[in-house]
Amino acid sequence: MSFSEVTLRVLVSVLLYPGLLFLILTGLLAEGWRRKFVARAEGRIGPSLRQPFYDVRKYLGRIAVVPGTTKANDPRLVAKSELTRAGVFGGPLVGVGALVMATVLLPLPGNLWPFFSVRLAGERPLGLDLLGVALLLQIPALVTIILGTIASSIYAQLAASRTAQLLVAYMTPYLAAVFGPAIVLGTLDLKLLAASTSPTMLAVKFGCGFIWLVCQPAQLRTRPLAASRGETLEGVTTNIGGAPLAMYKLMNWVERMAAALLFAALFVPLGASNPAVFIGAVLLDLGLVGVLEGLLSQVRLKDALDFYLRFASVGGAVWLLVLVLLLRA
Repeated sequence: MSFSEVTLRVLVSVLLYPGLLFLILTGLLAEGWRRKFVARAEGRIGPSLRQPFYDVRKYLGRIAVVPGTTKANDPRLVAKSELTRAGVFGGPLVGVGALVMATVLLPLPGNLWPFFSVRLAGERPLGLDLLGVALLLQIPALVTIILGTIASSIYAQLAASRTAQLLVAYMTPYLAAVFGPAIVLGTLDLKLLAASTSPTMLAVKFGCGFIWLVCQPAQLRTRPLAASRGETLEGVTTNIGGAPLAMYKLMNWVERMAAALLFAALFVPLGASNPAVFIGAVLLDLGLVGVLEGLLSQVRLKDALDFYLRFASVGGAVWLLVLVLLLRA
C-alpha cells in the first residue's frame, strides 16, 4: 500500500466514515430517536427527530458563556481565567476528537482505516487498538469532571463529583467486559477479536456483552446522574452557554453512538463484517440503553453506586477470574 493510498484511507476514515461526519450525524439522529422514545413512553408526542440539530444550531448562535472569567489586572486571576476558558472551549473538542479516534479504530463494515499489526518474533499480532479504544471512550467522562471542577457553580462541582464517583464504581465491570474476549484469545487486536466466532468465544462475548450493557447507564451518565427534565440546573453545564454548551451536548450524544458501535463490533458475532447484523446490533444497543434509562430514572445515585460497587464490580472480578481459569484450561 503506497503512502498516498494510506493517507487517503486515513482521511476518509477520520473525516467521513466511521469518523467525524458519520459519528456526528448518527449521534444526533440517535438523540432524536431517544427523545421520541421517552416521549412515547410517557404518553407524549415528543419533539421532532431533527430537534437535536436545531438545538446545536441554537446554542452555536448564542453568546459563549464561560464561568469564572475575569478582566482583572492581577496576573494570577488572569492566568486562571484563561485556563478556565481553555478548559471550557477545549474540553468538549478533545472529547469529540477522542470519540472519533476510538470509532475509526473499530473494525466496522466498510472501514478503510489501514490496520497495522505489529508482530513480535513471528508470534501472533500485538494489536493495541482495543486498549486505545477502551481508554479513548473514557475521555468524555474525564472532560465532564474537569468542566465541573473548574466551574464556579457549586451545582457543577457537585455533578463533577458524582461523575467521578460513578466512574470509579463502574470501572471494574467495564474492564471485565472490554478485555474479557482479549483474555481468552490472548490478544488486544480488535480485528482478530471481532472475527473470532468459536463456541467458546461466542459464550465469552455474550457474557461480556451483558456486562457492557449493565455498565452503559453509568458510562453514559444517564439519569439519575444527569439533571432531570424539570430542573433548571443542568449539572456541569449550569453556567456554560453558547459554543461550549453546543460542543458538550454533541460530545454526550456522539458518545452514545460510539459505545453502540463498540458493542456491535466486539460483542455481536458477524457485527464487524455483516452490514445488516452491524445495523441491528447498533439499534439493539441504543434501544436497550433507552429502556434502561427509563427504568432507572427514579433510582437514587446512592443506590446506583451501591449496585456498581457491591454487585457489578464483584461480578466483573469473578467473571475475569473465570476467564483466566478458562484460558489456562
